Amino acid sequence: MTDAVLIPGTLCDERVFAPMAEQLTISPWFAPPIAHADVVDEARAVLAAAPRRFVAIGYSLGGFVVLELLRHAPERLLGAVLIASNAEPLAPAAVSARRGEVALARSRGVDALVDRLWPRYVAAAHLGDRTIERIVRAMAHDTPLDSFAAQAEMAISRPDSRETLQTTRVPVLGLIGVEDVMIPPKGAQSIAAASTAQLVTLPGVGHFVPLEAPAAAAATIEAWVAEAVPCCSA
Repeated sequence: MTDAVLIPGTLCDERVFAPMAEQLTISPWFAPPIAHADVVDEARAVLAAAPRRFVAIGYSLGGFVVLELLRHAPERLLGAVLIASNAEPLAPAAVSARRGEVALARSRGVDALVDRLWPRYVAAAHLGDRTIERIVRAMAHDTPLDSFAAQAEMAISRPDSRETLQTTRVPVLGLIGVEDVMIPPKGAQSIAAASTAQLVTLPGVGHFVPLEAPAAAAATIEAWVAEAVPCCSA
């Protein structure tokens, strides 16, 4: 059975993948929540605990960890899945906003931050989905503020990975929600630059792809693994 390492995003843990992972036949290993401010350090931590060879699946900020794995340990990867992520560095104009979110969580609590971000987290049809909202808030509450600050710094300092994608021989899948305003489909076109890449957009889905469309996400990943991953292709 193919091993998969699932790397969560900002203010997330393995619960962000749970509904999707239940529908995967590949064997999942859930990486711990991101705790390093340097993406290289986070990638090393993942490699130290991961199976020998695996499909790396990263959600949002976790996607940048997957890109670092592609850069420094491609021989370990059977494939790379970037969910609600891209390969571009953070725009300088967005740096203050990232640090402002950390300041808001420290001064007014994480619920105030989720209140601000919730309309941007999910598609319009899911704004009233209290099940998803409860999971998002629970994960945010369980993320130490120092870890959240480190996650923000990782997002700020992440390198430009477009050249990595253009030169990699590892199969790449990009999975994007059409209504994602945090990583819009236009911005995710950087993934399509990879000669080995397939980019799939899901209608009626926002940024929290694994929670908003777990069945569609799982089916897309399963079909891609069967077709593109060397050990699983016919």
